[in-house]
Amino acid sequence: MNKDLLLQTLLKTFGVIAALYLFLVGINGMSSAIKQMGAGVAESIFTATSNPFVALFIGVFATVLFQSSSTTTSLIVGMVSSGALGISGAIPMIMGANIGTTVTNTIVSVGHINKGAEFKRAFAASTVHDFFNILAVLIIFPIEITFHFIERIARSLAELLFGSMLNVDVLQAKSPIKVAVKSGAKFIESFTFDNNIVYLVVSVLITFACLVCIVKLLRSLVLEKIEAFFDQYIFKTAIRAIGFGIILTIMVQSSSITTSLVVPLAGAGVLTLKKIFPFTLGANIGTTVTALLAALTGTVAALIAAISHLLFNIFGITIIYGIPQLRAIPLMLAEKISELAVKNKFIPIIYLLIVFGAIPLSIILLTT
Repeated sequence: MNKDLLLQTLLKTFGVIAALYLFLVGINGMSSAIKQMGAGVAESIFTATSNPFVALFIGVFATVLFQSSSTTTSLIVGMVSSGALGISGAIPMIMGANIGTTVTNTIVSVGHINKGAEFKRAFAASTVHDFFNILAVLIIFPIEITFHFIERIARSLAELLFGSMLNVDVLQAKSPIKVAVKSGAKFIESFTFDNNIVYLVVSVLITFACLVCIVKLLRSLVLEKIEAFFDQYIFKTAIRAIGFGIILTIMVQSSSITTSLVVPLAGAGVLTLKKIFPFTLGANIGTTVTALLAALTGTVAALIAAISHLLFNIFGITIIYGIPQLRAIPLMLAEKISELAVKNKFIPIIYLLIVFGAIPLSIILLTT
């Protein structure tokens, strides 16, 4: 029995490594396809994202569709690497992805809708993440589009590590990782009949499929064994909860899964809203690793975009969680809307449709 379990663990670990490699191949292929498609596609992307408000809501809506901020930010990094998307346009999209990713755990909470007090706790636990990310964008977005402070810091860090040439690869051509990834991308390209659109679609599908595989494999390796220890170890202090949120999300490559995992525990009354809150903030930081990995196969410009994602989350947590008055806002709003949701079962549905559908889609359609 132990041998069978060890074999399963080894096979799953190998599967994670293989899926991670193919994920990087997909990112590289997507970047190459966009680059080869020429100025016409690049110009249309620039036009769509020249307005930072539009870029913000493109990030929200794309992440709702993908059900993964990791996928959205990886695609953004790929476009920046190809030169089809500028860093200034990418950063608002990344901020929007932070809002869009919270839809998953909010949907999970609706599964408790017929259970009264349980639903109230579960819905509050999910929407506290929504309200935190929305508040972070409301505070940081106007400052960023005015002063570009996140972009400046990210640029300084990336250039300090890899130089000031934005179109230079982060990992040089002789790097074994770079060679292996590029070889894989070339192999995929050979099956796309020299059609860049097909190459782009195939690369995006590979990226998304591999990310799903990574999430499922890591979930079976990690999450099933850790639920029982959440309350006793992970949520004992706020700092520990943030730290475990970071680590667990890095391991499963999905903040949606990490945060969705605690919703049933909140519904069951095992965890309180105040204990869950810092854990979700750690998940915000942990999810940035996917884009950082994707940037390693791209250019310095792509790395700047990925670092910007990390900095946005760090600054958001520092500002909001560090100031008690601001820290109380997401908690208060989550408790208020959960009280209303218990009284009227249509409120959660309306909330989901408006916040994650109608508002971003309307702004995109009306301003482009």
